[in-house]
Amino acid sequence: MRRSGAYVLVALGLIAVFLAPLAKFYVIPRVKKIPTDYYFRAVSVGTASYLDPSHGFAVVGPVRIENIHLVKGDPAASSRSVAVWDSFDSTFDVDNRHELSYAIDRYTFDRTSALGVACCGQNEDRAGDLSLLMPIGVEKRTYPRFWDSTAKRAFPLVYQATEPLDGLTVYRYQQHVEPMQIDTLTLPGKLVGQPDRPSVTLRWMYTADTDVWAEPVTGAIIQATQKADQWLADDAGTRVLTIATTDIGQTPDTVRRIVDLVSGQRTRLQVLQGWLPTVGPVVGLLLVLLGIAMGGGIARERVGAAPVQRVPG
Repeated sequence: MRRSGAYVLVALGLIAVFLAPLAKFYVIPRVKKIPTDYYFRAVSVGTASYLDPSHGFAVVGPVRIENIHLVKGDPAASSRSVAVWDSFDSTFDVDNRHELSYAIDRYTFDRTSALGVACCGQNEDRAGDLSLLMPIGVEKRTYPRFWDSTAKRAFPLVYQATEPLDGLTVYRYQQHVEPMQIDTLTLPGKLVGQPDRPSVTLRWMYTADTDVWAEPVTGAIIQATQKADQWLADDAGTRVLTIATTDIGQTPDTVRRIVDLVSGQRTRLQVLQGWLPTVGPVVGLLLVLLGIAMGGGIARERVGAAPVQRVPG
């Protein structure tokens, strides 16, 4: 019985030793990738004031708003190196039961770096930019290009602090978009205090502050909030009319569901990246030595118990 136990220990030890390089050079590069079959429904709530053309271009609010963000992976369009995700966004005025905006988008990522890739029907040029998620193994540093969907360009995302969030340790980053012109809008002069002019073309301005909480092992964005302001300004830069001011963030239920989804992925990556390559060989070697020691003890017992053969003289 002890002999078979020794063989088992040696076998298990050798498996642990040889699994370490297998995990490092074969398993981890294949597992440590953005999934292609992802699906999630996120809900964000907040407040807003906005310019409503259906109410004579009056500013409505503040009102409660809700945003539904659906993301669904497209495995057929994805590849070993590129993940393709389709998204749908709808923002709704809860108080007045009025849809404010909706958008359909296609995101294409490098499955290792999470940077945008120009392919597969991507409808915005996000090549080289981060957007819906951070890289696997995200770091405490500034990421120079994080996509802003309103400005339709990327801005730096700056590391701020390490914080607890729903049982996870996460990194908080912040992006600040300085006031900038994103478009122009022509309105009747009487709407902007210039009744003597039939129409006035104004500068569409935008600024925002976005906070992102990312889980460092998986790179998943656990929570995001944004305060944004859009307004019309004249050529002198004077604010003439509010387009929209918003303050919005994901609901606690959405955050909990993201945490539940990410926790299993985080554990698997930690085992593959940390325990198996480093602890595995040590444990394996100890098992081999223990098995050899047991086997050697068994052999000595068998030698000691062997009958003495007398040679007839």
